[in-house]
Order: sequence, then structure tokens, then C-alpha cells
Amino acid sequence: MTNRAVEDAMDWLLSQLRERADAEAMVGHGGRVTYAELAGRATDWLAELDRHGVAAGESVAIVGNASPAVVALFTALAVRGAVVVPFAPADPPKEQRERRIATAHVTRVIEFDASDEWTVRTIAAPDEPRPELLTKLADSGEAGLLLFSSGTTGESKAALLSLPRLLGGFRASSRPRRTLQFMALDHIGGVNTLFRTLVGGGTVVTEPQRTPKHACEAIERHRVQVLPTTPTFLNMLLLSGAHQGHDLSSLELITYGTEPMREVTLAHAAEVFPQVQFKQTYGLTESGILPTRSVSSDSLRMNVGGHGFSTRVRDGVLWIKSPSSMLGYLNAPSPFDEDGWLNTGDAVEVAEDGSMRVLGRRSALINVGGEKVSPAEVEDVLLRAGNVRDVVVTGRANAVTGAIVVAVVELVEPEERRALSRRLRQFCAGHLPPHKVPAVITVSDVPLHGERFKRMGGAA
Repeated sequence: MTNRAVEDAMDWLLSQLRERADAEAMVGHGGRVTYAELAGRATDWLAELDRHGVAAGESVAIVGNASPAVVALFTALAVRGAVVVPFAPADPPKEQRERRIATAHVTRVIEFDASDEWTVRTIAAPDEPRPELLTKLADSGEAGLLLFSSGTTGESKAALLSLPRLLGGFRASSRPRRTLQFMALDHIGGVNTLFRTLVGGGTVVTEPQRTPKHACEAIERHRVQVLPTTPTFLNMLLLSGAHQGHDLSSLELITYGTEPMREVTLAHAAEVFPQVQFKQTYGLTESGILPTRSVSSDSLRMNVGGHGFSTRVRDGVLWIKSPSSMLGYLNAPSPFDEDGWLNTGDAVEVAEDGSMRVLGRRSALINVGGEKVSPAEVEDVLLRAGNVRDVVVTGRANAVTGAIVVAVVELVEPEERRALSRRLRQFCAGHLPPHKVPAVITVSDVPLHGERFKRMGGAA
């Protein structure tokens, strides 16, 4: 397939940008750009890709934050029909990143510094044959997106998605909104936020320093209307008090996902931001982000699916079929069954009205004497006990009961540890049946979340 034919496959994306002309596309880190300027920068990048000999089907890594320069390059690579392999500047560490670059058969690495100056590094083709999935995608003329799992339970899996299929379901919004780009572009949620906002005609607000203070400053300065985030970050924001020193009256919608939300956090957030609608999102790298509708702003139940997405529950676990599902892993067997259904591994409760609540990974459920314990339920109780900033609950093998419940807590203020353990266990005993009360409680002196603001272990 010629370069021109491949470019036509994603040229609609450039057309979407050009049509909005002088409307504000992005603001914040990297400056303010209109849609026409962003389209112009993408066109300039196409010429730059020609100069460096980047062809359709090549895997190209981008290292950088979601600035206009990076987004323009991402768009140009999509139009070119390349496979985009995005990385955040500091995550993962360089040695791990190089292993992922080799897995993805990357031929060029384009890296941006804090000032958006960029360099290109050419990489020789590895000795092993190119993965069949990459060859098939190149032959189809479709641009690709390669994302890596976090790798917390082993070697990261390289998920290959078709960009036309992933972005093809996005439509112009009847009411474009200003959205904070919270997730990085190496996360399916970050790609979804970016292009859903741009295709919808909204404005992407970029702020690379993801702290409660910087997020609140960006919301106030740029009158952000939509904040996509994680439950962990939302809890951090509430505990920090950063919202009290800033005007966040522009906020209309807070979406949250990637891990189970705790009831106490959602209730606190709804109280602090009564004018804001809260919406739970659901998606996986393997499937893309599914359409969801929360039952209400203060409810953890939601309806999942629609518009080509299908869901069903088998033995308490959610299975999904998605038109934007990945093509497969480059370095692992396919997780889909013969009919295209994906086992998400998430345990769910389904209400009579068909709405569901995600309890967390089924593998994280703790079997205590034959009784299943949801870490999220125990964590929610511990967060209500006072002086607990964050908590992670897991199971530990036990010869008598099979497993016991173990909690690691992060405190707001120091507290004598024996007295703390006794106080927290007594509090749990008043709110939980005996088998759910933590048998062991320890204190962590470091944050219980990672760089992506997801809790480590437990129900995450």
C-alpha cells in the first residue's frame, strides 16, 4: 500500500482539526494553540517524517508529555500509518523502557525535553523476526497504538491496537468542554481523553505536574470543566485541602476509573463538590474505554456497554466484547475466547436493574475459610476510622483459614503503632463480620500509590 493510501485511512483526523480553525484546541504546558495551528504542526511533522524516512507500518516511540508538539507528532504518525509507541518522560525507568522499545520493534525514538526540544534516535532492526501482528497491521494500512501493561505482576504485556478502530467511534460533541489531560499518553485513558476531547471540539488543558496543587491551579487558571482522574488522586486532592484555596467553580464533571472507588471517598467528594456530576468510567488497554452511565453521582453502580460494546457476567466476573479491542499481545497469548469475548478478571455485583458494581480484580479477593472478602470493602471501613490517609488490603496465606486479611495503612499524623492497630481492629469489628476484620495491620512510611496514582496491590 502506498504512503498516500495509508495516510487517507486517518486523514479524517486532520480534517477534524482543520474544520475547527481558530477554536482553542490546547492550552497549558507548551502554550496555547488553535485547531488550525495544531493541524499545521501535524502537517509539518509529516514533512519531518519524510525527511527521516519514516514509512507506514514502522514502530515509532514518542517520549514526552502531552504538549501540542507531542500531540501533533502523534497525529502525524497516525496519518502516516505508523505504530505509535508512547512513553511518559520518567516512567518507566530507562532500562525498562529500552526493553519495551525492543519488544515493540521500534525503529525511531523521538524524545522531547521539558522545553519541547526534540531529538531523533534511529535503532537498528533486531535479529528476531518482526511479530506477525505488526506485519498484518502494516499490510492492512491501519495506524497502530502499542501500549504496555504496568508490569506489576511480571513482564509487561505489549498490547497492539488499531488507531482507526479505537478513534473511529468518537464523535463531535454538541457541547464541547475544557478537559484536564490527567493521564499520560502511554495509558489508554490518556489517549481516550486527548482524542475524545479533540474530536469532540473541546479544549485539552495540559499540566505535566500531577499534584493536587498543580491540578487545582490548572482548573482555576483555564476554567476546566471536566476532570478525568483516579479514585486515589481524588482522595489525595480532598485530603490535601488544595481545593479550598482555588476557584474550582468551573468544574462540571469528574470522571474516575482505573481502580475501584471507595464509598467514603465518593461521598466526601460529592459533599465538597455539590455542583459537580461524578461519572464512573470503565475500560482496559485490551478493550479501549467502554460507554458507561453511573446510576447517580453518589452511587458506585453503573451501566456498562452500548454502541457496539457488549457485556456479560460469568461466575461473577465481567466479560466484554468491544469493536475497539486490541489485535493482540506481541509477547503473550491472546486473552480472547474463540467468539471474541475478553475475560476482564474483574469481580462484579449485578443489581436487579442490570447495573453493576466493580469489586476489583477477582484474583485480589481473599478467601478466608471459604468466605470471599473484597479488599475494597475493608479499605472503605478503615478509611472511615480516622487518621488514615490511604490503605491497601491484601490476603496472606494461613494454614488454618487458607488466608487472613492484612492491611497496610498510610497515616495522616503519627500514632503509636500498637495502639493504632488495636483501635483500627476494634473499629473494623464494629462494622464488619469477624472474617473480614484485618488480622494484621502495619504502617507504611511511603505513599501507597504509584506514579499513575493507582493503589499498589490490594483492590487496585
